[in-house]
Amino acid sequence: MKLDVTRFVKLALIFFGLLFLVCLWFGRRQPKPASSPEGEKITVEDVEILMDALGVSVSLSEADSAGRLQSDQEAEEVYLTYGQYEEICRQIGEEEWQLPHYEEKYESEHGLLKQDWYEAFRILLAHLDTESSIWETTVFLLKVDSEAGEAYTENGAMQGACHYCSTAFAENVFQEMKVYMQGDTLLTIVEVLPEEHELGSVWVMESTDGVLDCFYHQTVFQARISEEDAVFIPERERIADLTFRDGRIIEAKERNEKIHGKLLRVTGEELEIEDYGVYRIAPETEVYKLYGSLKTLQLADLRVGCADTDFVIHKDTICACLVSEAQKADQIRVLLKNTAAGSNFHETVEITVDGEHTKLRMGQMTIGERRTYRSENLTDKVLVEMEDSTRSDHAYRGAIECLRMEQGIVVVNELPLEEYLYAVVPSEMPASYPQEALKAQAVCARTYAYLYILRAGLPALGAHVDDTTAYQVYHNIGENVAATMAVKETDGVLLTYQGEAAGNYYYSTSCGAGTDVASWQGGMGENVAYMCGGRVSDPETYHETADNDIEEITPDAESLRDEAVFRQFITTVHEEDLEKEEPWYRWTYRVEELDAEAFFARLKARYEAAPASILTKAEGDYYVSEPIGKPGKIKRIEIEKRGAGGIAQELIIEAEKATYKVFSEYNIRYVLCDRKSAVRKQDGSENVPGMLLPSGFFVLDTIARTGKDGESVVGYTLTGGGFGHGVGMSQNGAKALGEQGADYGQILSKFYPGCEVTDAEELRE
Repeated sequence: MKLDVTRFVKLALIFFGLLFLVCLWFGRRQPKPASSPEGEKITVEDVEILMDALGVSVSLSEADSAGRLQSDQEAEEVYLTYGQYEEICRQIGEEEWQLPHYEEKYESEHGLLKQDWYEAFRILLAHLDTESSIWETTVFLLKVDSEAGEAYTENGAMQGACHYCSTAFAENVFQEMKVYMQGDTLLTIVEVLPEEHELGSVWVMESTDGVLDCFYHQTVFQARISEEDAVFIPERERIADLTFRDGRIIEAKERNEKIHGKLLRVTGEELEIEDYGVYRIAPETEVYKLYGSLKTLQLADLRVGCADTDFVIHKDTICACLVSEAQKADQIRVLLKNTAAGSNFHETVEITVDGEHTKLRMGQMTIGERRTYRSENLTDKVLVEMEDSTRSDHAYRGAIECLRMEQGIVVVNELPLEEYLYAVVPSEMPASYPQEALKAQAVCARTYAYLYILRAGLPALGAHVDDTTAYQVYHNIGENVAATMAVKETDGVLLTYQGEAAGNYYYSTSCGAGTDVASWQGGMGENVAYMCGGRVSDPETYHETADNDIEEITPDAESLRDEAVFRQFITTVHEEDLEKEEPWYRWTYRVEELDAEAFFARLKARYEAAPASILTKAEGDYYVSEPIGKPGKIKRIEIEKRGAGGIAQELIIEAEKATYKVFSEYNIRYVLCDRKSAVRKQDGSENVPGMLLPSGFFVLDTIARTGKDGESVVGYTLTGGGFGHGVGMSQNGAKALGEQGADYGQILSKFYPGCEVTDAEELRE
């Protein structure tokens, strides 16, 4: 009996022990919630958008009723259920990614919270988006055009119109939000931020019944003023700062103080207005073009020398610029450089006007002081003497402005565009050339200057252009009656392409072929349709044979990219070429003794000026931009690539310790010019070039010597042709066409195919 009691006690202890463990297990298990967790849920639409952006195809079963929400508009929005999320995890099958699971938080039919989905998505992004094509950023949404599928954002990665995917964007206009983007497409909204957002200097076009019609960052939009807040309502056609919250304007501040005057100069931080002085520019300053089609402009679009703009002031700072009328682009401001010092600034300037002589010294003027000199008579000129000037003509039309800046005196000549051309055309083309060639030159020079009047090249100095070859040579040669007549007979005529002023270049002499813009810039630029390169020859004398013998076929500009074809071309005189009689049509250049130290000093100088164009070969078959070291003896110099017309586009320099690649004809001409050897033209005359070889159209043959260290380059011979960069109009080609009887329109059509001549008045909006 005692044994039975003992056994019973043991069995009882085992039973109660097991019961305790079962109760403990059930006690630790958390019960699942009966309802879906509170919070914003992720939609099936957004999940599919993001997975598609990742390039992952997933199959989702029909959402449960718990995942649906009926909106006020009776449209159905389907949320991703936790069961579907688990299904996605299974389909991807990447357990090592450790995607989060939320069994204790959700039932299968519960809608998944947005925050939980994006926690998982960031893990997927790290593993699947190896090229980082999808990223998270913050934007403020100005407008949604559902028909076009475009959203307009004010800040963040995109400004202006961009594509969007999620329909949620249409419900969150005037909200700041975190979003995912891919390329120029808004994918989904991660989070709508509660912060207020201010748009500074908005152009309010109209104000009606608490709704503002606005324009900002190229976007027209409507915004409603909050009825809960006592918001000041701006008047129509005003600048205002608008503050948004929850999709409505909660505050509006008008900016009514304005000034109007001639813009004298503009930098990124300040601008100077005639009769008002210098004003700081606010970081949020907006520039609006109010005439014609409404546009948002850049500060660089403000017209220096014009009085076409109202400047809106707030606390002595420019906060908006209202360009209110289309003034003629008929006045130009030319910086007169200190050519002796290669500087924009002068220490002394002597002015004589209407018999009165003034000598200005840098130390006698206060910084910011400006003095203007103009004759009382319209036909009289101002005499200007600048230190060690080499200009042949010192008598300037129009006005001379002298501004004392910290570095010295800035001298600007403001005058009518047509009168500016009187001194440009003879400086750029000999006045003895045919009248139609001079007219073509006048149109080119006028169009070139016109574009810089619209967008100043030197706005911080208050000038559109300077008087050197950096823009157009001005006053290097005195005015001439033939050149002046060419300007007058083409008064106001511009070269245009598809209704807009054409960017145009010109040069002295071709080798029988020109090049395109991209080739000229070492293959790094964008081509221009009407400056595409081509043969500079008379098409009526073209001759081709039926066979493919290179020696007997006149090649076109594209075929001249081939080294063998170009070599044959440049070493031959072609009867059909317009400039075959010109001295610069063919030339040779021979460096007998190559000074390697000076050679690499020139290479280093170009690297410092344009690091992306002078590359060093790294380990492996690629090049990097890095400082030029001490490369040792030169082993090889070779043109590796040619552009249209055969222009040298890439030069390889192989030395003992490094190999370099030089891009663009300018850099190649600079490096290979030793400043000592003479160029021999085809007429037998010689001259030593200062900094550049005559052109980039040449073939290169090296002179090698074998020593104890092997063979090295000790010199080279160039056989070339032409003078200048080779883009646009060849001036001697224009001369030849003029001598053949072509008018200036035909000359321009030859060099700028597809362009037209148009009166400047027709281009004004």
